[in-house]
Amino acid sequence: MASSPFDAAAARGLRRYVRLVTAAVGPAVDTAAVHWDHPATACLVLTGRLRWFPGRDVALAWDGKHGWAMVLVTPATGALVALRYQGTDVLPVPQDVAAFSAGLFRDEFPGLPDPPPGRGAAHAREVARRLAAYAVPGRGRHLTGRGAAAPVHLYGVITSRRDPA
Repeated sequence: MASSPFDAAAARGLRRYVRLVTAAVGPAVDTAAVHWDHPATACLVLTGRLRWFPGRDVALAWDGKHGWAMVLVTPATGALVALRYQGTDVLPVPQDVAAFSAGLFRDEFPGLPDPPPGRGAAHAREVARRLAAYAVPGRGRHLTGRGAAAPVHLYGVITSRRDPA
């Protein structure tokens, strides 16, 4: 098993970053979950459906290698199938993730059709460093929350997303 550069500060930062993204996306988020074990991931299940896949659940999924992607949830297995990738920045500002999601629901095709290029260990350390900046309110590129929406689930513990700090 590969070792992870994630420490406690990076894990707290990931949790806070996902809270901020959830606040930016707003009430379109039904459920948010974060898993910071190696590899760290997050998933925001959305309430809406894409016009071109009306019978399928959709979500915003994040990982430290590719960043955010709009994904379809397959009904039989729950597997995630990427439709579009937000861009090349693994940790874009929350408002950019919200704009990416909103664009897809407007039948636009923002972002990239293919995943950004693979990245190595140095990239993982940089992502962990950037996430750690989000662990401290007032540091990192952030957004203040706006209203209540879905809670963020962490290892089965539900934390309110109302306070993005």
